[in-house]
Amino acid sequence: MGGLYEDLVESIKEKQSLSIKDVRVGVTWTGVLTERVGLSLTYSSILDGIEEGGTLKGKLSKEVLEYLKTFNFLKLAIGLATLNSLIDIPKEFETFNMLDYIEEIAKDKRVVFVGHFRGLDKIKKTAKELIILERNPKEGDLIDTAADYVIPEADVVAITGSTFANKSIEHILKLSKGYTIVLGPSTPISPVLFDYGVDLIGGCIVLDQNKVLDAISEGGQLFNLKKYLKFIIIRRK
Repeated sequence: MGGLYEDLVESIKEKQSLSIKDVRVGVTWTGVLTERVGLSLTYSSILDGIEEGGTLKGKLSKEVLEYLKTFNFLKLAIGLATLNSLIDIPKEFETFNMLDYIEEIAKDKRVVFVGHFRGLDKIKKTAKELIILERNPKEGDLIDTAADYVIPEADVVAITGSTFANKSIEHILKLSKGYTIVLGPSTPISPVLFDYGVDLIGGCIVLDQNKVLDAISEGGQLFNLKKYLKFIIIRRK
């Protein structure tokens, strides 16, 4: 297991004896309930499988966190959602629109988004240059394999939390030399990320566990979940 994942797991070691109360794996999102619900984007293929499928409820969190060691993306999503369910909600946090904030700091800067986000038109007008890296690029995006060439030159790097769910996050953080932001429901809201060069962390708290878990089970996308989530932000001090 890589250093970042290992350090995140170590940070919640006192909670690893908590049991898994529920697991939902949807087409787009995965949710795990321990003391609260944690989320992860679901990356998977028909080749991924869970040998323990149907028996995860009641297992110790420690057992399921072992999934973070794998490159089976279905297991990884469950492991990441478990991790996020165990991280303490910060006592101090902020709530503001992250894209509005990036627009403010993007003036005359070279900005790279890792992941395609909606609503970047204002940032594009403000920034000196806006580059969007995407695994499945849309018109105007660059394929994410260009990361090694564009991220080191960026003044601002905004990274989707789904990079935790496909294990690209550590490499991206090593490439980033500018102001670094990680955001999205998959993001661990943990100060451990500050040790790896992150300046601003944006994640979410699940407000209605049952509604979110049901939406995941029924194939819900982010817009189905949003009204049951609270997005919060912590920054490096």
